[in-house]
Amino acid sequence: MIQISLFLISFFLFIFGSYNISIFSLDEAKNASCAREMLERGDLVVPTFNYELRTDKPPVHYWFMMLAYKIFGINEFSARFFSAVFGSLTILITFLFSQKFINREVAIISSFILLSSIHLVFQFHMAVPDPYLIFFLTSAFLSFFAFYKTLSSKYIYIFYISTGFSVLTKGLIGIVLPSMIVLTFLFIERNVRFLKYMKLPLGTLLVLAISLPWYIAVGVKTDWVWIEEFLFKHNISRFSDPMEGHGGLFVITFIFVFVGMLPFTIFIPQVIKFVWREKYNSLIVYLSLVVFIYTGFFAISKTKLPNYTVPVYPHLAVLIALYLYNLDIRKSKMLYNLIFYSVLTLIISVGLYFAVSNDKHLYILKDYTLYFIILFLGSLIAIYFYFKKDIRKIILSLSASGILMSIVIYGVIMPQIDKESSVRYLMRYIDGNKPVGYYKRYNPAFSFYIKKRIEPLNSIEDVKKFTSNGKVYILTRDEYLDELKDLNLKILGKKKDLFENPTSVLLTNKE
Repeated sequence: MIQISLFLISFFLFIFGSYNISIFSLDEAKNASCAREMLERGDLVVPTFNYELRTDKPPVHYWFMMLAYKIFGINEFSARFFSAVFGSLTILITFLFSQKFINREVAIISSFILLSSIHLVFQFHMAVPDPYLIFFLTSAFLSFFAFYKTLSSKYIYIFYISTGFSVLTKGLIGIVLPSMIVLTFLFIERNVRFLKYMKLPLGTLLVLAISLPWYIAVGVKTDWVWIEEFLFKHNISRFSDPMEGHGGLFVITFIFVFVGMLPFTIFIPQVIKFVWREKYNSLIVYLSLVVFIYTGFFAISKTKLPNYTVPVYPHLAVLIALYLYNLDIRKSKMLYNLIFYSVLTLIISVGLYFAVSNDKHLYILKDYTLYFIILFLGSLIAIYFYFKKDIRKIILSLSASGILMSIVIYGVIMPQIDKESSVRYLMRYIDGNKPVGYYKRYNPAFSFYIKKRIEPLNSIEDVKKFTSNGKVYILTRDEYLDELKDLNLKILGKKKDLFENPTSVLLTNKE
């Protein structure tokens, strides 16, 4: 059965490599550690990182990580397991929706487009809330349109259930954007009266029944500190001000989508023309609104990150698939798109080689960047089939090269890069039975592996007091070493954090 095969293929692609690559991303480390601490306490309500309140995200991903820890133990595979599951479900529901409301061939093309996106594969490899949000929002968006077309009650209930879990996954964004998109669509369709069929009172109760109990519970347990911090700092402030240096121009969010969904976004100019030509087709209008409104919302947000707009990928994939399915290749000018992609992938391959060669921390991995030539070769094969006028083989060439590149990244490249991880390097010096502290700041991935509280040391006096109790370890960054130079400490090791600017340092008492 094609649905089962698609799910299993997707799951293999999304889980591949998760078991032998350490937790080194800052976001992964905090989320995975938080879930471990909640499991340790048997607490389903209050998230903590390093045993202090963490107000960044609601709990859905913590709950699934806790479940995986219970089944598989506390390790990297467990932390990422359900991200791969929800990624596979996202591919599956996109396929099922496209098959029902368009046809099977468009459904298959859509799946190929999604699986070839290296960025999407990356997201579903991560122990973060985004894979869960992508699934629930995709479910909400697609189920609304299914209800709009069929008036089948099951779809509107799926819409409200998915919206409720979206709110429980990442907050207000889970209800604000679906509401904006649905209302805009009905207004454009001149069918606002359709709202009377949507069982709004019951739907509202369903969303609240799913999401509100936990928000009330965490508010009560934290004297409403969690609610205040999450609402004002991680929602309103992120929208109104760039956080942690993640700002940028309005257009950068659209660039994120373009780059994130390569190779098939090379056809975006033609897709836009196709959408305009089919502007009276309600499905195409709806999918376009999901893509444009969702991306536009984060374009005006002051904080911009590539992962924010990934929920539009399934809907954009269907639009691209529709364009390719209806394409008359004999009249097509896609050769220019393919040549552009060929040049782009060649530049990426060569650029990565020289960039890594000039990085004193990663230069030994420079030869591994040559694997990116896979994308270039895929583009050349696609150009060959263009002259053969075989659109199916063009799609297959582009998709296969993207999928193969992801397999190489997680099977070959990332394990080699992981050997240069500061956490992997410094952990071998730490005796887990001894106290561990950190001076001012540290790489949060250490918390996942040390599995106990890392004592905060915010001043020199704190450090002196901490080191007076026998053998201890202190984590810090090299930028703070001058402040500690007069203390009786020695450096056990230094290593630059992967994909980050800081260099982690491990110190201990001198004999």
